[in-house]
Amino acid sequence: MGFEVIDISMYSPKNSDLFLFDTSVWMHLFCPLGGYHEKEQRAFSLFLKKAQSSKSSIFITSLVLCEFANAYLRSDFKLWQKREGRFNANFKKEFVGSNRYKKTVGIIASVINNILSICRKESDNFNVIEINKILNHFQSIDFNDSYYLELSSKSEFKIVTADYDFIKYRNHGQKIVTIIERKS
Repeated sequence: MGFEVIDISMYSPKNSDLFLFDTSVWMHLFCPLGGYHEKEQRAFSLFLKKAQSSKSSIFITSLVLCEFANAYLRSDFKLWQKREGRFNANFKKEFVGSNRYKKTVGIIASVINNILSICRKESDNFNVIEINKILNHFQSIDFNDSYYLELSSKSEFKIVTADYDFIKYRNHGQKIVTIIERKS
């Protein structure tokens, strides 16, 4: 595969497609408190429906779920800080274990089960991924994105994302499915 950016609104998923939806997509789809743009939510929701209808394979890793759960919790923590007027509150000391935290964890657990019902679990294959390639990518993008690039390379996944890092960093051979803004 060669590097390619694919417009999510123009792409018709096929039965043979293998997708890895990254955390940014799951946040758009399942984290209403994240304040994501409705237009982007619709685009990813429509693409998910098209991928499911075409019987494309959508994969998930434990790292994506971990990122999702932590990002969701951190978003809720920020809302809690504002609501309570506790802008200097410590996440682990004051939020973790609170009633609000427990309620949010319950919501996240339900969402994770929903995501797992949509996806196929994928091993992270760390034992076969070339760490030097991850570390090379890590010079320009975050570690998790570097890992996703290498995992996708080994598994021939197309990465579905709202994370612009996958587009601006072109030193990889992956196909990136994302929202491309049209200039009028």
